[in-house]
Amino acid sequence: MTEKTHPEAVDASPDAPPPMKAPWSALAIAGIAQMLIMLDSTIVNVALPSIGRDLQAGPIALQWTVGGYVLTYGALLLFGGRLADTIGRRNAFLVGLAVFGAASLACGVAGSEQILVTARLGQGVGAAVLSASALSIIVATYGRVPAQLNTALTVWSGLGVIGATVGVILGGLIVESLSWRWAFLINIPILLAVLVAALARLAPMKGSGDTRMRLPTAVVATLGIGLLCFGFIQLQEGLGEPWPWVALAASVVLIALLVRHQDRAQDPLLPVFLLRVRAYAWAGFGLLLAATLMLGALYLSSNYLQNAHGMSPLETGFALLPLCLGSLVSAFAIPALAARVGMARIYLAGVVVQLAAIAAVIAATASGTGSAAAVIGALAVFGLGLPTMFVPLYTFGSAPIPEAHAGVGSGLLNTFNEAGAGVGLAIVAPVSSVVIAAGVGAGATGAEAAAAGAHAGFQVLAVVSVLAGATAVALWRVSRSDA
Repeated sequence: MTEKTHPEAVDASPDAPPPMKAPWSALAIAGIAQMLIMLDSTIVNVALPSIGRDLQAGPIALQWTVGGYVLTYGALLLFGGRLADTIGRRNAFLVGLAVFGAASLACGVAGSEQILVTARLGQGVGAAVLSASALSIIVATYGRVPAQLNTALTVWSGLGVIGATVGVILGGLIVESLSWRWAFLINIPILLAVLVAALARLAPMKGSGDTRMRLPTAVVATLGIGLLCFGFIQLQEGLGEPWPWVALAASVVLIALLVRHQDRAQDPLLPVFLLRVRAYAWAGFGLLLAATLMLGALYLSSNYLQNAHGMSPLETGFALLPLCLGSLVSAFAIPALAARVGMARIYLAGVVVQLAAIAAVIAATASGTGSAAAVIGALAVFGLGLPTMFVPLYTFGSAPIPEAHAGVGSGLLNTFNEAGAGVGLAIVAPVSSVVIAAGVGAGATGAEAAAAGAHAGFQVLAVVSVLAGATAVALWRVSRSDA
């Protein structure tokens, strides 16, 4: 498959004038929103100790301060996409902004752990609607010009990656210089600016009159995906706990029944027909793996630097700055590279770069407390590979989505991505914790045990990276067969 847009979005007449390029204002608005969403998925991590002390919050409440956001965000992405197709993309975007902003304010002024967790769940709801509508706005706005769509998807997904990595740095800076509350309150002025810009610059993009919400199906889809996210979150407590496996089994059953039903539906909420498109299916699987690598690596490296080398949250944030800069450099380089070598080769190169970086981290943490400098250098290389994975995957996945299904098609892609975030933490956190506990039990120091835990976690990520490589090869073959 060459990088092409939706077939129905292009005039087939050879005498038709080339479609006009759309202004970049829609990309700026949607891109900033996506950066905020991803920033809020990581900014709170370094603030958890301060939140615990200030609100006297226990470990479960702190876990749900992170996990609750992931749960509602991942579970409602498909619903958010359907809402965009039904009420219009700009209207859904504005709804998402309002909910996300109100919940951010509630988080910032929360006086108890119960209010904070509830507000974080609300943030996830707003993020789901906002993210799904933002991507559908980009697909609908720039889909008529393939080169412009590629550039837009590059910037949009690149800003998401940068937001996730900047969140770790900004979180440490805010916690040490201001208060953990500003990790949430900082969203408010930015969201207000985006709201004004959206009202002034975004086209109405009205919804289809034939599209309905299909609320019963939406409830089942949300429950199935929610149980999947819940299971992955709870697996972080240990692989031997029964309830996460019960939730995952129930999720598989519900999603299987939903897929069977939606495959025969006239106006499906779940676009099963897109999963039969090889490029879309492989892109979805690739996004799951890419998010697993990104969130897993951020979790492991943050814990390693703080627990094995005694870095403060702020010092940890600055130690991860090279990773962020690597992502930034890579994101800006992709459009020019794509024109020369194609997105499939860029994705394959990104996987190779990340596998090399992971191997370097494994080597640097092989004994003792490991080398912090070597790990930081390897993470900079790892950052180079992040946009070169996400950008091509969103490009391949977005190309076959019909404009009428831009919302749910984009929502499903984002669901794969968010599921990967849950998988990343679910697989590395228990493995790392088990190794750390075993090391302490065997007489190792806390710092040495923390390094051993990071070493084991990155070994798991190496296996994930190999799977991503197989996905890259599959997409490269698809691109050649459809060329």
